Amino acid sequence: MFKFLTKQFLYGRLYLWTKEKIGGILFLFIAIFLVIYFHNEYLNYVEYKNKFDGGYIGLSFIIKNTLILIVAFIYFYFYSFLNRAKKIIKKNEENIKQTEDTEMVDNLDHFLEDDEIDRKG
Repeated sequence: MFKFLTKQFLYGRLYLWTKEKIGGILFLFIAIFLVIYFHNEYLNYVEYKNKFDGGYIGLSFIIKNTLILIVAFIYFYFYSFLNRAKKIIKKNEENIKQTEDTEMVDNLDHFLEDDEIDRKG
């Protein structure tokens, strides 16, 4: 029982630590993967280029890798755009909560002009 609780506590602490940093960690892993991938593709390109002198093999490598880069840049652009939008929304929500607390009025009389207020009752 103690071992189970210790594991759950450690997993929980690890989750809380990585929760805020998951975007950066994911970006790091993707960047490392892309470096390894492009290195491997370059080696394959050199090997094919030496085997086949002519043809469109080199062009296909360039097109494929360019498309992969475009997709990766679009993904990271929208990822950063969504993060900025989330921060702005959170900031606006906090501002709304602050203004709701400080700008409360007792009645609506201060929105009316003196001649509009009918105080006969």
